[in-house]
Amino acid sequence: MTYIIAIKTAVILFPILAFLFTGPYILYQYHRFASINPIKTIIIYSFIFYLLCAYFLVILPLPTLDSVKNNPPWMIQIIPFHFIIDFIKETPLIIHAPSTYLKTIFHPSFYVVAFNILLFIPLGAFLRYIKGYSLKKIIKVSFLVSLFFEFTQVSRLYGIYPRPYRLCDIDDLILNTIGGGIGYLIMLDLEQKIPSKKELEAISLKKGEQVSPLRRITLFHLDLILYLIAITFLNKIHPILVFILYFTIIPIVYHQKTLGSSFLNIRFKKTTSSILYYIRPYAIYSYYLLFPYFIFTIINAINYYFPSSNIKIPIALLGIITIFLFYIINLLILCIKKSHYYDSFFKTQLESTIKDRNRKSN
Repeated sequence: MTYIIAIKTAVILFPILAFLFTGPYILYQYHRFASINPIKTIIIYSFIFYLLCAYFLVILPLPTLDSVKNNPPWMIQIIPFHFIIDFIKETPLIIHAPSTYLKTIFHPSFYVVAFNILLFIPLGAFLRYIKGYSLKKIIKVSFLVSLFFEFTQVSRLYGIYPRPYRLCDIDDLILNTIGGGIGYLIMLDLEQKIPSKKELEAISLKKGEQVSPLRRITLFHLDLILYLIAITFLNKIHPILVFILYFTIIPIVYHQKTLGSSFLNIRFKKTTSSILYYIRPYAIYSYYLLFPYFIFTIINAINYYFPSSNIKIPIALLGIITIFLFYIINLLILCIKKSHYYDSFFKTQLESTIKDRNRKSN
């Protein structure tokens, strides 16, 4: 029952954590590989979900504050391998009686030990696959993670509780570390049968030679955020002048790149010598950001001229639907054609620079 509560809690909180993690993850992947590999993404998010489950399995269920007041001030077991003594004394195991085997498996002195080993097997496997750690390093990391979990218990959940509510056991450190080592050995065998991390990265770099729709969308928002940050710090300069500085002057000086496009390995390339190329950022941001403003202006005008009308709510809903469809249609065009009509109109092409970066690094 305890395990189910922990996993349910992890399932509920994981979407929130994933949402907070997704933005930085997308930026890092586009900066490092210029694309996002779906298999690698599933592995990374699985690792995060596993860590969340492991943490909640250690701290949940949470008791009430009153229920722990009578607990001893310290709940620590410092005798190494005490679980062996407990197993010998408490389990109904009789070697020559197979009928006792099943009872032994379901006895706490066995399944608690097995659980502590199993809990850290994924950690060892993930660390081997994602980071390529050696057995020695995985044993160190497994020990440190287990030590953090035991500290969480002995610290009374970082001082929230007046007394500890779970036992801090040195055997847990030993068993967790063994589990991490087993996970390493399992992944060592699996690595021969699944794509390696280097193979996935090579696929990502190859795919990153083309600028995907999601990468374009990420660039749009990253440049916008950096521009807004620039406005904040350069508050004595008019926003239009900051816009000219960020979207015109910097690309001219910085090899046709904004700060955002440089980070995402993208360069703006002129298809012909035309002044329209320099107008593109002004038109694009006006196109996407002023359209909602235009729709809401119309809605406000209708409300002003017909203050007592019954069409206020339908008009507002219609406006929201119009804005939603505007962005959806533009997104579909971008996903289907991999470009947009304004690229050809403004004589601009988005070019990936990941090849250039890799060539320089080699």
